[in-house]
Amino acid sequence: MFRPIPEAALFRRAPFRLIASIMLVSAVGIIILLGSLDFFAALFRRDLIVLALFLALSSAVSIAAVISFLHNASTKRTLEEVKGLARNILQSIPTGILTVNRSGIITAVNPTAEAVLKRSATDLLGNSYESVFAAGEIIREALDEALKTHTHMNQKDLPYAGLDGRPQTIRVSTVELRGDDGRPSGVLLQAQDVTDWLALEQRVRVAEKLAALHTLSAGVAHELRNPLSAMDLNLHLLQEELEDQGPLTSRTAHYVQVLEAECRRLSTILDNFMKFARPASLDAHEMDVHGVIEHIVALMQLEAQEHKIHLEYTIDNDVPPVLGDETQISQALVNVVVNAFHAMTEGGHCHIAATTCTTDGKRWVEVSVRDTGVGIPKDALPRLFEPFYTTKASGSGLGLAIAYRIMEDHGGLISVSSVQGTGTAVTLRFPALVTHPEEIEARS
Repeated sequence: MFRPIPEAALFRRAPFRLIASIMLVSAVGIIILLGSLDFFAALFRRDLIVLALFLALSSAVSIAAVISFLHNASTKRTLEEVKGLARNILQSIPTGILTVNRSGIITAVNPTAEAVLKRSATDLLGNSYESVFAAGEIIREALDEALKTHTHMNQKDLPYAGLDGRPQTIRVSTVELRGDDGRPSGVLLQAQDVTDWLALEQRVRVAEKLAALHTLSAGVAHELRNPLSAMDLNLHLLQEELEDQGPLTSRTAHYVQVLEAECRRLSTILDNFMKFARPASLDAHEMDVHGVIEHIVALMQLEAQEHKIHLEYTIDNDVPPVLGDETQISQALVNVVVNAFHAMTEGGHCHIAATTCTTDGKRWVEVSVRDTGVGIPKDALPRLFEPFYTTKASGSGLGLAIAYRIMEDHGGLISVSSVQGTGTAVTLRFPALVTHPEEIEARS
């Protein structure tokens, strides 16, 4: 990732040349002091002074050299400590950091950036960003803008697909790096994977809307139930009174039939209102996913044949049971399958699959429903679980909202992915079997 910390070998820091110089000067001095007295007697006074000055100067130079070396060693040690601190900070920071010099060479990348960009430091360091990131990739475009036009991003969420092909959303920022002279020396890019954050924010927004609408829906359903019952009763009484007066004309009979059909439709809508608004009362028990899916496929097979839809399912052998209310989970799955049928007005293929997966150390049972229908517009995906929002002309907008509520009550997750004109996949995730039913009942 960065230049490794230098490892000094044994005695490598010792100033051998300075030590040898001091030893040599000392040896000369000792030889002179231990020489014959005749030698000193033969020297002039001026020579002795010169020799003394030479010895003093040599000692001073040696001492100054040793002091300089110690100061240099202390400075170098302090520099390595500062560099080590910077290295540890960049390694530990939860945001991906990538730096590029003015020539476009990648000079540093921390582990978080490796994880976010799905590329190893070996593939990045020392290489030009243009050779690492292909034309059209958002990272290359961000660095192009920062280096060539000095246009920087600030906390911009962008779609990104790494080498593994998994789509994600990353939050990108770029800032200019400047050297000690104040001139631009490169670009620093920050990248953070916010895919899970955005999904959580979306779930929180939906949960807030649902919380506000639960009470409203319950009140509206209760207030409408009484006048609707009165209307239905009086409609039957009116029909009987008209029949007592003589056979109904075709037009009158048609009007009565329309009123009866609309009353039934209103009653169904109110039932859905109550299912959506009523606090869940879970009959939690061990539930066999295989049996539930088989039951739903058998239940919907006739309707599938009528709509020229090929309905099939596959279930992995190792799918564990889940703990929940079989009736409510079946209702959620039926709502999803019905939506899939409605998306294939001219026939198609609907496939239900059950598998297991592990996320963050937690085991999940994943049930997916895929269709080959018309798909869902991209701008409609964030609103699919909102009550009364629908992309169908005759839909009530409560099917997926009820499914969302059921999954929420079971501690599960529901998500939708779709490509318009290709099809839609709805995924329901249930926690694998837990030990105590109270864990699920406490969530409701």
